[in-house]
Amino acid sequence: MIYALYLTETLLYGCFSLLMGTFIMQLIPSSKKPSIHIHKRWLQFSILGIILFSLMPVVNLIFMLYKDTGFSLRVQDVFLSFKVGKAWIITFIISVFFYLFVSIFPVLKNKGYSMISIVFLIFLIFTIGWASHPASLTAWTGFVYHSIHYTAVSVWVGILILVSWFSKNHENWLAFLKWFTPTAIICLGLTILSGFMIMTIIVEAKDYANAWMLNYGQALLIKHVIVLPILIFAFINGFWIKKHLQQGSSFNPRTWTKAESILLLLIFTVTAFLGQQEPPNEIEMMVKDSGISPLFHFIYGTIPPSLPVHFELNFLNLSFSCLSAVFLILVLWSFIKKIPAASLFLSLFLIISIYLSLMFSIQ
Repeated sequence: MIYALYLTETLLYGCFSLLMGTFIMQLIPSSKKPSIHIHKRWLQFSILGIILFSLMPVVNLIFMLYKDTGFSLRVQDVFLSFKVGKAWIITFIISVFFYLFVSIFPVLKNKGYSMISIVFLIFLIFTIGWASHPASLTAWTGFVYHSIHYTAVSVWVGILILVSWFSKNHENWLAFLKWFTPTAIICLGLTILSGFMIMTIIVEAKDYANAWMLNYGQALLIKHVIVLPILIFAFINGFWIKKHLQQGSSFNPRTWTKAESILLLLIFTVTAFLGQQEPPNEIEMMVKDSGISPLFHFIYGTIPPSLPVHFELNFLNLSFSCLSAVFLILVLWSFIKKIPAASLFLSLFLIISIYLSLMFSIQ
C-alpha cells in the first residue's frame, strides 16, 4: 500500500503539471512557442487522475484505522471528520465539474476557456494545500506556502513537459525562451522561497542535519541535492542554448528540456515520499522509538551519531567532494559536446556523490 501511495502522489504532481502547462501554453501566441499538439483525452485522463490519485492517502488512512471501529464506520468517519477526507470530497466535486467543462467546451481553442480551466486548477491546488502537512501545523501560513509551492512547480514543470514531449518541432524557440526564461526564474524563486518557509514550519533550522537520521530528513536532503543539477540544466536551457540558437546552431533543444523535465519528475518522486513521512518534531524521541532511517543506517552504521549532529572533514568526505567536482565538470563537458543522454546520466552520479559527501561528513 505504501509504495502505491508514493507512486500515486508522484502521478498526481504530473497530472497537475500537464494540465497547468497545457492551459498556460494556450494563452501564448503561436509566434512565441513551438507547434504543440495534445489531444483533449490527455486532459480528461489527467483530471480523472487527480480524482483517483488524491484518493489514495484517504484509502491508506482508512486501512490504517478501520480495525478499531469497523470498516464502514471508519470510512464515514475519515471522509466526514478528517481534513484529508473532506479535502478529497471537495476535490472530487470540483474535478467532476472540471471534467465536464473540459469535455463540453473547446478549451484547447479558446483562451477564455483556458483561463477558466486554470481557475479550476488553482482551486484544486488550494484544496490540496488545505489538507497538506504544513497547513496542519500552521493553518494559514502552511496553506499559503504549500499552495504557492505547488502552483510554481506546476507552471514550470508543466510548460517544460508540453514543449519537450508534445511539441512537433523547435520552431520559434528563441521567441519561446524570451518569455519562458524569466517565467522559469520567477517559478524557481517562488519554489525555493516557499519550500524554505515550509521547511522552517516542519523542521527548525538547527535540526535540519539532525533530521537526516529519519526518513523525512533523508528525503528532504535528497530533494535539496537534486536541485543543483536542475539549476545547471535550467541555466543551460535558458541561456546557453539561447546563445547557440542566436548564432545559428541547428541542434534540437527539446532533448535538453526533456532531460530537465526528467530531473524535475525525479523531485516529484522524492516529494511524494517526503509527504508521507512523519514530520521530525522530537527527533531524539523518534530515533529511540522508531529507530533511524534504513538508508541512514546503511550508510552510517548501526550506532547513530549523538545529537546534535556534527560535521568534520575526513578522507571519505573529501573523496566524494572531489568526485562531485569531477562529475560537475563532466556534466558541463557533455553540454559542450551536445550529448544530452550523457548529461542526464552524469547528473545522477553528481547527485549521488554530493549526497554521499554530506553523509560521510557526519560525526
